[in-house]
Amino acid sequence: MPAPRYAPSLRPFPERLPPIAYGSGAHIRLVQGKGEISFRGRLFPLTKALRGYPVALRPTTQDGRWRVYFCHQAISEIDLHHPAE
Repeated sequence: MPAPRYAPSLRPFPERLPPIAYGSGAHIRLVQGKGEISFRGRLFPLTKALRGYPVALRPTTQDGRWRVYFCHQAISEIDLHHPAE
């Protein structure tokens, strides 16, 4: 039975995240209402869970491919040579 084993976490959960800062050289975009970002004149879907938060785009070693980061975590890649899905 899971219920008797439940214990609340001792870790505090902030109501708001601290400000997110990305290093130099990153292209910063704000995730829009439908969970997408605009980059180089196109919309790319990410996730509605990040609405209102900034993400960073950094180029990969492959031409036209960019990695998308939320904080320090890579969450997606976009390819400028192919249509967004």
